Amino acid sequence: LMKKWLYIGCLLCMLMGCENINNQNPVPNVPVNYTLNIESEYPTFTTVYQTMTITKKRFFYEAIGYSGLLIWIDMYGYYHAADLCCPNCLMKKPIEVDGMFAVCPKCEEKFNLFEGYAFPTTGKTKFPLKQYPTFFSHGTLRINN
Repeated sequence: LMKKWLYIGCLLCMLMGCENINNQNPVPNVPVNYTLNIESEYPTFTTVYQTMTITKKRFFYEAIGYSGLLIWIDMYGYYHAADLCCPNCLMKKPIEVDGMFAVCPKCEEKFNLFEGYAFPTTGKTKFPLKQYPTFFSHGTLRINN
């Protein structure tokens, strides 16, 4: 009887674990390590509703995620960074930016960048863009995970 309950308990844990995995963003976990000196390199990248895409590394030690980086300033003036990979299509081809929306060229899902969350707007996916932590200090923006 004890083995039966142990087996049922293990089975429940596995099922709950699988459900938890399925709720995670499907964009692969890959390294991100990128630094921008806003003051000297991009002095005009300081106002709300601006976007920038990074699709190539400048130095060998940099890492720009799965499909590249999307960096933007939300309506509150905060910097954000996300992977350029659509969580619905998972293509290496980067999403495109149209104003303050990121748009997947394959499924046409639109992600709203205004408030910083990059939530989908059409319902083709339930996942927002995969975001990476940003740290802004003394004119330097660091993005890493």
